[in-house]
Amino acid sequence: MAGLIIRNLAGQEVLNMTMRISQNMGFVDTNGANGGATLPSAPAGKQLYFVIVPLVDLQKSLGKRPAVTLSGTSLSWSYSYNTNGWGYFSANCRIFYGYF
Repeated sequence: MAGLIIRNLAGQEVLNMTMRISQNMGFVDTNGANGGATLPSAPAGKQLYFVIVPLVDLQKSLGKRPAVTLSGTSLSWSYSYNTNGWGYFSANCRIFYGYF
């Protein structure tokens, strides 16, 4: 297997480019509402993943991230929280997706 391996002075491996590295494919914005998207298929032998990044300050604004589900190439998200007078709101988030 060809690749790059970098070790520190103690001989510990700190980077191994012979392993699987993630590849970003795109993103969707939630716009603070429940929704979903169909993602492109990952290449053979690869697995899809997602990462949620809030586009607002969650601590300052009491925003809540959505729960996200990835099933096959179907990505869906929904917001759920107790409003019980706390002023929570559905935070606009960006969901990056790709494969590794």
